[in-house]
Amino acid sequence: MSSILVVDDSPAVLKIVRLALSSQGHNIIICNSGESALETIRSNPEIELGIFDFNMPGLSGIGLIQETRKIKTKHKFKILMLSVENKPEIISKALFEGADAWIIKPFKNEELIKIVSELMNSNDSI
Repeated sequence: MSSILVVDDSPAVLKIVRLALSSQGHNIIICNSGESALETIRSNPEIELGIFDFNMPGLSGIGLIQETRKIKTKHKFKILMLSVENKPEIISKALFEGADAWIIKPFKNEELIKIVSELMNSNDSI
């Protein structure tokens, strides 16, 4: 399956996402900050999907999208944003900056698995 990087400052969210996606056979790498995520992205070219929290201390989700897109220039790399935010202007900005999809917390594991599957099986944004 795929190598997926999950970035969130909440240990509970990291655990939930890791368990849901590893049950599908994915290799899950976790980071608790945007800064450590960038180091991980640089050193792990096999990562195909980033699942990023929108609101994080330090490097925000938007900043992480922007920096990741500079590193991962191939369109194949997908980004899914996780957030409690549901304001259309925030979601639009994230999509404009390079996110491929958005999921609102709290979410159902089935919803997360479905979106990840769609992203991994598509070269287009959803």
